[in-house]
Amino acid sequence: MSTLRFVHCADLHLDTPFRGLANVSDDVARELAEATFRAWENIVDLTLTQGADFLVVAGDVFDGADRSLRAQLRFRDGLQRLADHGIPSFVAFGNHDPLDGWSHTLDWPDLAHRFGGEPEACDVTRDGRRIATVHGVSHAREAITEDLSARFGSPDPSVPSVAVLHADVGGDP
Repeated sequence: MSTLRFVHCADLHLDTPFRGLANVSDDVARELAEATFRAWENIVDLTLTQGADFLVVAGDVFDGADRSLRAQLRFRDGLQRLADHGIPSFVAFGNHDPLDGWSHTLDWPDLAHRFGGEPEACDVTRDGRRIATVHGVSHAREAITEDLSARFGSPDPSVPSVAVLHADVGGDP
């Protein structure tokens, strides 16, 4: 079996407004306003420089159900950079950015897969050969107390499987 390499991130909370910073300089305020976007760009750069087979984004890409257009565009553009290099991405949305939130109708890169509210399985290929399967599910709404991981079926043991969802540990919704 060949090596499988992927990058995982979660809780980006792109375009999160920093509150309580009224006494900081304008320069610091500008830096903080760009910090989440810079972190996202660093993740995309890491995925490219490490020669990853794919990127997994496991929820809370955005800070709220009503995502800012600026955040959506910056996120989409990062996924496009990966797609331009033939690297697929798999995105599950979490409790801060559930599927029932507002999103602008943007064209997403063909290699960017967004998981819906039911578990899905997507094959990852290299040179026309399946090298992994990525399984995922997104939060349909903000407050979910169900164990979404229980919905995943048994993986195919012939290839590595990666399961993607935004979850809590210990029962705290």
